[in-house]
Amino acid sequence: MSDSDSDLPLTRSVSAPEPDEYTYEDAHASDPAILSEPASPSMGPSLVPNIFTQLSFSLDSFISQNLEEDLTDLPILANQMYNNLRSDLTKTKHQLRHHVGTTKRQIRHQVDHTASNLKSQIDTSMMIWKKHMKKASVVRFMDKIAFTLGMLECCCTPWVISQYPEWIPFVHTFQASILIVVRYFLYKRKSWHFFLLDMCYFVNVVVILYLYVFPQSQVLLGAVWLLSHGPLAFAIVTWRNSLVLHSLDKVTSVYIHMSPPIALYVVRWLYPDPNYTRFPALKDMPVLPTASSLTYAIALYLTWQVAYYVFVVVRQKEKIKAGKRVTSYTWLLNDPKAGVISKVAHTFGEKYSIITFMGMQLIYTFVTCLFALLSYKYFRLNTVFLVGLFLVSVWNGASYYMEVFSKQYEKQLNKLAEEVSSAVAANQRAHDSAEAAAGNGDKHSSVETQPQKSASAKKDD
Repeated sequence: MSDSDSDLPLTRSVSAPEPDEYTYEDAHASDPAILSEPASPSMGPSLVPNIFTQLSFSLDSFISQNLEEDLTDLPILANQMYNNLRSDLTKTKHQLRHHVGTTKRQIRHQVDHTASNLKSQIDTSMMIWKKHMKKASVVRFMDKIAFTLGMLECCCTPWVISQYPEWIPFVHTFQASILIVVRYFLYKRKSWHFFLLDMCYFVNVVVILYLYVFPQSQVLLGAVWLLSHGPLAFAIVTWRNSLVLHSLDKVTSVYIHMSPPIALYVVRWLYPDPNYTRFPALKDMPVLPTASSLTYAIALYLTWQVAYYVFVVVRQKEKIKAGKRVTSYTWLLNDPKAGVISKVAHTFGEKYSIITFMGMQLIYTFVTCLFALLSYKYFRLNTVFLVGLFLVSVWNGASYYMEVFSKQYEKQLNKLAEEVSSAVAANQRAHDSAEAAAGNGDKHSSVETQPQKSASAKKDD
């Protein structure tokens, strides 16, 4: 090879680079981080940087292509993940709802079972208690306790009035509350609880409102005085309330009619408060104003009457007609003992009997309130009136003891006489049977001895 031939390739290798090729300097200038080695003019152009450059561009192209594909598939994947998550949440929700429903049903079943067992035990205990309470010895013992407490009440109330009159409003409220609550539960079992919506209970509530809520109201004082000393007090005479000390029902009836006027009597005449700080309505009111007191008393009565007619007579008409509920109206209008009251109420026929009775009761309320005006003005008249009411209740109780109890004792004596007569007759029949059996035995023995005698006679022959 000649020198000229050997120089030719070298000359080509060091010739100026083509525009499309990258040199070491270009790569180093474009990206120093990829090619950190400095350019070496002595070595001339290098092929290694060109390989790395091509590899880098290929990698970038690969990553860009795959990244575009991933970005294209990303909404699909996100939608799939959302649907899967939603499906899992829905499934979990249904499972949780099913678990909660099952647990709730189990708890409800356990509660119902426990309540049923408890109710059964209570019913059993009540049956045993009722059976025990119906024993004659227990009934007599309870009657003795009731009689003793009733007599104690009759003795202690006058003493409290004379010594501690300021206690009377509290004593009235306390005892009335207990007796009315007890009566409600006793009447509820008999479906008689509509009796507690009568006017007497309404007046008791209004009196308590005056004593503790509106003691300064002269309007309310006049109204409650007329209603308590008028129709409420006269009901002891009208409806024959009886002071039967061993009967809680009869004692309650006397108490709710007589205790409110006694409490107001003490507040009006005997309460130790000369400055009227406890009951300001009494100040400067020696006499009740006739017109306004009657107006407010009748208005209060009509308020109760309208409410009673709407909520009891009208709305509970079907239950009352079916016999599921008993009211004082149906009791009085259908009671043969009511006599004149029932006859007058039926003057315009059965259809208007309740309306007629309501009109009669309004007239009765107005007339008795006229007398109550006088009882507020005169101390002696008020005292005699309350004592007379108490004596009437005692007389009615004495009549009950003598008439009702005497009839019961008479029935018991007749029953005892019948039992004695039956025992005597049974003993006589047994004695007669024994004598008849003895007579038949003697006759049979005599018949047997005759053949024996004839046989012995033949043997002797």
